[in-house]
Amino acid sequence: MTQNLLISRRHFVAGAGAALGMMPFFGSGAFAQERTSITTAFGWVPNVQYAGHWVALENGYFAEEGIDAEHLPGGPNAPQSLVTLATGNAQVAHGQWLPLLDARARGNDFVMIGANFPVNPAGVISLPGRPIRQPSDLVGARILAQVESDRQIIETIFALNGLEDDYTFVPSGFSPEPLIAGDGDVYMAFVTNQPITLEQMGMVAGEDFIVTLLADLGYVQPGVIFVTERATLESRRDELVRYLRALLRGWQTNAEDPEYAARLVVEKYGADLGLDLNQQIRQNELQIPYVEAPDGRGMFWLDEAMVTGPMYDVARAQERELPASLEDIYDMSLLAEAQASL
Repeated sequence: MTQNLLISRRHFVAGAGAALGMMPFFGSGAFAQERTSITTAFGWVPNVQYAGHWVALENGYFAEEGIDAEHLPGGPNAPQSLVTLATGNAQVAHGQWLPLLDARARGNDFVMIGANFPVNPAGVISLPGRPIRQPSDLVGARILAQVESDRQIIETIFALNGLEDDYTFVPSGFSPEPLIAGDGDVYMAFVTNQPITLEQMGMVAGEDFIVTLLADLGYVQPGVIFVTERATLESRRDELVRYLRALLRGWQTNAEDPEYAARLVVEKYGADLGLDLNQQIRQNELQIPYVEAPDGRGMFWLDEAMVTGPMYDVARAQERELPASLEDIYDMSLLAEAQASL
């Protein structure tokens, strides 16, 4: 997939007119304004991970806000989302913390305006014969990893917990089956995804396999940060607030019926990917709780204490340059405005 795969809501208007006619208007004044385009650079291929986005497109929430919401798929053959943001081909990118700091070190004035998953669904899967429940359990383990960048996470966990850097890194791809085959002791996973494969094999979480969040191992980070350029934030603030409001509504609606977004992505937005409907429904069910901030601040909220605490700790462990002040990299005021206006 490349940047040429720009997908617009205008390509999927079938049935949207009727949906718009039934949707309540939330007072943004969007219909009196000139429509504007906001492109989001995703970090992965179009699947149910972006459930709220698909619902907001299909139900006309973006359109009600005067936003033509477009997206650029991510994935192994696509440019990194923050690169796409830096080139000006997107106004919002789904990024990660350490790559964000790396991008800023190269001169990009990027700002965090929220997190799709304030509670990170990244974790590990282990088996009862060698359970991984705490950081020290990783010492001496053969760690099955999906991508090379997982090595950085592992090293950070060891460093943060003052443990001897003793492990074997085993590249394994996107399926947990090598864990079952005995090729490793623990598998780096997303707890909203790979455990489903084991469930479909008849295995039971907590009995036949153990799921542990990376946060429980000391690696506390948000999953999928919403990033924009400061110039965009300053010049298009109102548009970004309306974008966030539509996205919030999309995730609210998604929580009411997880099957709806799963069908949208299987039949429309990711139809060429051969996605399994039952798997996508289950993944959506599992991911919904992770959209809510743990401190009661609602969806997408990235708490200041989390940034200056564990996120900064991870950056220091990886010897990354931190901003001179929090305001240089963090602004939740747009999200607060969007939440208050729902």
